[in-house]
Amino acid sequence: MSRSGIVLAGIVVLDIVNIIDHWPPEETISFVERTEYGAGGPPHNAGAGLLKLGAPFPVTLLATAGDDSFGEIMLASARGYGLDTSRMTVVPGAVTSHTYVMSCADTGRRTFFAQLGVNNQMTVEHLTPPEGTNAKLYYLGSPGVARGLDESDGWRKLLSIARARGMKTCIELCPAPAETLKRLTTPCLPLCDYFVVNDYEASSITGIEVASHGRLDWAAAEAACRRLLELGVGELAAVHHPDGAVAVSREGEVVRRVSVNVAQEEIVGSTGAGDAFYAGMLFGIHEDWPLEKCLDLGNAAAATSLHSATTSASIRPWAECLDYARARGLRAMA
Repeated sequence: MSRSGIVLAGIVVLDIVNIIDHWPPEETISFVERTEYGAGGPPHNAGAGLLKLGAPFPVTLLATAGDDSFGEIMLASARGYGLDTSRMTVVPGAVTSHTYVMSCADTGRRTFFAQLGVNNQMTVEHLTPPEGTNAKLYYLGSPGVARGLDESDGWRKLLSIARARGMKTCIELCPAPAETLKRLTTPCLPLCDYFVVNDYEASSITGIEVASHGRLDWAAAEAACRRLLELGVGELAAVHHPDGAVAVSREGEVVRRVSVNVAQEEIVGSTGAGDAFYAGMLFGIHEDWPLEKCLDLGNAAAATSLHSATTSASIRPWAECLDYARARGLRAMA
């Protein structure tokens, strides 16, 4: 029997996205233009992105929430995207993990203030894929922001269980300190089949600077992918950046694809653009698409995600994402 479906496990939070006019120096003021609430965290964002793309396969979410008002908002938001929250664990008396996202209207850049809350209490049992699952992929995020798993080798245990149950494995990261990412993620790489990261995460783990002065160094990104494969990634390593993405397979295939030429006036916020890219990649990987098409959908999904302040609201069905990318055209490769 062929496998179908993706299990997405790990940290889920409530994103409280404040659109501010500019980033203020300390002890000065900036103004909040509006505030939007939405479930966030890599597993939720990738899962919601997959559903927005029109995933023709099961999408399962494993995570924790507190029994507070933030948890109610988060769960309602997740269900609003069509995610099945029945396997999420609500922990009595716990504070739902939440993040204040400050998104600057003038630059589109984001800063995060995170309350880890219940994610610090998360255990291997909360995120273990079901026995007898027929899912094809197990996606796990994110080392560095869940202390219980960080301090117990929980991430490796979960990846090992998923592999033992016949699934291919993927890891997603958050912008934790570079040394933390390197310390926690490197031991996981030999248990990871597909590893997709941004430029900061790639540099943190490999020590190779893949971006300078805001521009992607394509050769360095390729070198970082090769280094990740040397560190144990099983099948595919990829690095994404606003300029585009690079991927290298274990078989030696190399693909470089520039990003979509999104007009500045279309950009509402960049929160979750990396998760949208990963959702596009996961969609293509699950459907056994050629690597170039996987990157194209990743770039296109990320481009459409820029049209809203939250992570997934503006992502379109996969064919419409690719149509949008063709209509807008691609950026020039620097």
